[in-house]
Amino acid sequence: MDKWGVENQICVKITIYKGCNDGEVIYYRNKLPMWIIEQWRWYFDYIAALVKVNNPRRKVELITCAQTLKQGQEYIEEKSKTLLRAKETKLKRLENTPVQNDLFNNAKEEQDKKIQAVQGEINAIKRGEFNYYVPPTYINKIKKWIKR
Repeated sequence: MDKWGVENQICVKITIYKGCNDGEVIYYRNKLPMWIIEQWRWYFDYIAALVKVNNPRRKVELITCAQTLKQGQEYIEEKSKTLLRAKETKLKRLENTPVQNDLFNNAKEEQDKKIQAVQGEINAIKRGEFNYYVPPTYINKIKKWIKR
């Protein structure tokens, strides 16, 4: 760890743009130390150039930058905290919302089902289950964009 309390985390990303703002990440490596970036810079440049040669009308970007996104277990831990807070707030709001019953008492039953569903999601998060999107730590779709 350095004086900032964070390890040197650098990521390499190659993005190809299919339209004005529609970019697709075709190569991504994260948490690389600086010496690997320096030693393998030629390889990352070569991959980006190869993609550009095979797709001359598209913009290809090679980005080497500091790793700021949380991924993997760090992402799950951080997201679980915010999800738990949001679900508990939703549960309180549902419980405090007055129900206007209709003739067959359907509104009360629907609200009870919603409350049980949210309570089930809260229990799952507390158990450590995470059924949501997690950003990948490695992407390699180079073969899709290179024609041989």
